Amino acid sequence: MTITEVMRLSERIFKMYSPLTGELYQAGEYEYEDSADEYNGEELLLYAEEIEKAVKAYTDNGTEDLMKYFYESDYVKQHVRSLVPSVEVWNGRLYGCTTVRADEDLSEPGWDKLMDYLAGQYSDGWGEGFEQREIETEDGLLCVHFWQDHDFDFTVEEVTPSKKYEITDITHPKDPSLYRIRALQRVSETVGPGTLGGYVQSEENLSQENDGAWIYGDAICCESAIVTTGAFLTGQARVSGSALVSNEAEIGGQARVRDRAVVSGGTVQEGAVVCGDAVIRKNQITGAVPLVEGHATVMGVVAGAVYLGADAFILPGNTVDNPTNSVLAINGTHVRLYSIEQVKPPRAPER
Repeated sequence: MTITEVMRLSERIFKMYSPLTGELYQAGEYEYEDSADEYNGEELLLYAEEIEKAVKAYTDNGTEDLMKYFYESDYVKQHVRSLVPSVEVWNGRLYGCTTVRADEDLSEPGWDKLMDYLAGQYSDGWGEGFEQREIETEDGLLCVHFWQDHDFDFTVEEVTPSKKYEITDITHPKDPSLYRIRALQRVSETVGPGTLGGYVQSEENLSQENDGAWIYGDAICCESAIVTTGAFLTGQARVSGSALVSNEAEIGGQARVRDRAVVSGGTVQEGAVVCGDAVIRKNQITGAVPLVEGHATVMGVVAGAVYLGADAFILPGNTVDNPTNSVLAINGTHVRLYSIEQVKPPRAPER
C-alpha cells in the first residue's frame, strides 16, 4: 500500500474483550485432572502479572498479528490492519483483550466475520496452543483458556488514544535518525487516525497535545526543535536546532528554520531561511503576520504585515515591525508600502 493510500484511509483502534478462565494444578497433583482448581476472570487477577508475561512470550513480546492467518475474506483483510491478542484488567476482572486496528470503512458484516475468525482462533488455533502452555505461579501450574464453550462473547470498545501520534519505523531515505509519524486521533479535516505525516527524531519535536499542530508530507522537525500550538510544516520544510514554531505559523516549500529562531505567526515558504536568534511574529496592535518567501533571510525581528521576498535580508539586531494594516514589502533592495488588497495572498500549503 502506498503512502497516499494509507493517508486516505483513517485508522481506528478497538479492543475486543472476551472472558478468561483458568485451571490451577497445585504442586504434586498435576497428573490428576480432577485436582485442578477452576478460576474465573476475577480470581485470575491474583496471577495477572504471570499471565501477561506468558502471553507476551507466546506472541513475540506482543507483536504477533493473527491477521496473517486470516484467509476467509479479502474484504476483511483489506480493511483490518492488525489483530493482536493480550490480556487486560477491565471492569474488575482479567479479560482476553485483542487490539484491532481497522479503517473506518469496515462494515458490520465485516466485523461479524472478524469475530467468527477470532473465536475460532481462540477455540482451535492460537488459544488452543496457549492453554497448553503451563504458567508457573507460586501456587502451582496454571493453564489459561481464551475460549469457553458457554457464555463466550466479545465486547468491543473503541479506543481514544491519549497521544496525538506515534512514531513509526519508517525512516527517512537519506537520514535513518528521522522517522515518519502516524496520527492516532483526528488532528484536522485532512488528518485522521492512521494518516502518515512527516519526520521527527523524537516526540520532543511535535506536540502531543490536541492543538492542531502537524508535520505534513516530507517536512522535518529534528534535533531540539519544536512544532506546537496549531503550527504546521509542509513540503520539504525543515526545522532544526532549538527553533520553535508555534501559534498557527506555517513553514512550507524548501524553507529552513534553524538555530534559536522563533516563528510564532505568519508564513515562511519557498527557499526562505530564518536563523540565528530571529523572531517572526504578529504585531501586537493589528494582529497581522508576516509572509517570508523567495530566498529571503531573516536573522532579526519581523512582525506585522510585512512581506519579504527575493533576496531580502534582515540582519541580526534589526527589527521590522509594521504597526499598520498596510503591507510593507521588501524585495531585495526595493521597499514599498501597499494596501492589503494589492498584495497576493500566500500560496496555500500542500498538505
